[in-house]
Amino acid sequence: MRKRLTLRYKDKEIEVKIPLGNLMYVIKPEDLPGLENEQKSIKHSLENPIGSAPLSQQVKKGMKVVIMADDITRPTPRERILPALLDGLNESGILDRDITVLIALGTHRYMSKEEIEHCFGKRLTERVTILNHEWKAKANLVYLGSTPRGIPVSINKIAHEADYLIGVGSIVPHSLAGYGGGAKIVQPGICSWETTGKTHLLAVERNDFLEVAGNPENEARLEMEEVARIAGLNFIVNVVLNGKGRIVKVVSGDPVKAHREGVKVARKVYEQKIPELADVIIASAYPANIDYWQGAKALSYAQHGLREKGTVILLASFPDGISPTHSEFEKYGDRPYEEIKRLIKENKIQDLVCASILVCHALVRDRCEVICVSEGLSIEQKERLGFRHADSLDEAWEMVLSKYGKGVKIGLIDHGGDMLPRPG
Repeated sequence: MRKRLTLRYKDKEIEVKIPLGNLMYVIKPEDLPGLENEQKSIKHSLENPIGSAPLSQQVKKGMKVVIMADDITRPTPRERILPALLDGLNESGILDRDITVLIALGTHRYMSKEEIEHCFGKRLTERVTILNHEWKAKANLVYLGSTPRGIPVSINKIAHEADYLIGVGSIVPHSLAGYGGGAKIVQPGICSWETTGKTHLLAVERNDFLEVAGNPENEARLEMEEVARIAGLNFIVNVVLNGKGRIVKVVSGDPVKAHREGVKVARKVYEQKIPELADVIIASAYPANIDYWQGAKALSYAQHGLREKGTVILLASFPDGISPTHSEFEKYGDRPYEEIKRLIKENKIQDLVCASILVCHALVRDRCEVICVSEGLSIEQKERLGFRHADSLDEAWEMVLSKYGKGVKIGLIDHGGDMLPRPG
């Protein structure tokens, strides 16, 4: 008998049929109840922040306020968070014309006018100025010195010139930062590629860095928080979402203390116990499926539920391909882990941000086989990533059956771009 299950793919769900005797586990975001009144809850959070005075006591008329918000690669409901935040600023005397929303791209591609309107909503785009963090242009960056560990800090000039900085984002597991949200809106959000590259490399210097996901006290996250402190991040508004995109928790206030409180709730949603390790995992990269640069997270997280030398069937659309902004990824994507480390040490890989993700990718590839089902990647691109190609899940299933036989143990991960399996 086969159990009929679904995995998220782009804006739809596709059916997966797995024999019951082969299915070890199915994990997806815990469906915690959404807030009854999101706008009221956000307003209450602004008035009762964690580790901080209320927002109304920190801002005053005449201040220039910059709000940093996630880009299109994140599921943060900007159009539902920002109206309450803007209203709160207005009530404290801050006019809309004195507010700029800066899209915290990190080193992702710039968003188009149409994408900005889709992500933020037409009302918001007409209400306040919303701009991309144009990280490619050095004239848009300001150098602020270095962290105690020697990381050079260069941030967006608009943010630097603001009187008050607010970060808006969502809290989900992250392969290099432990958890997203908090100070990550500054680093990498509005920093130079050099600041981002050198910070991210901290997470991959150790051979056990696959354990970083789910740990918000790791070296890279702490360095991100130091960069955010130097940049002057004053306040955050972060949310935790359930699998249906409903807000289940809002945390506001101190960029570190509020973030850690949010992580406590995020763990209940995204970290799920499994009974045993699987031979094969079928993982949907959603919501990290705009390009493989994002989808690599799903592969990294899947390792926590996979036996060594197992197989991951990665399901993702990847409409932007491997990465629109990091061309060296495709050049070195099929190289083994030790070679990538050597190339970095010899300064052969120029893009430091790309280098950090390449290390993660290479370690995963050394640990498991990957079969990729994606309409956005060509067969040649999959090969350059060291992946096997399959046109469909059915074809991928036949491939694993021929390798493991009918007794293969299968794990299924929906929303794999956010989910962390936890053996227990």
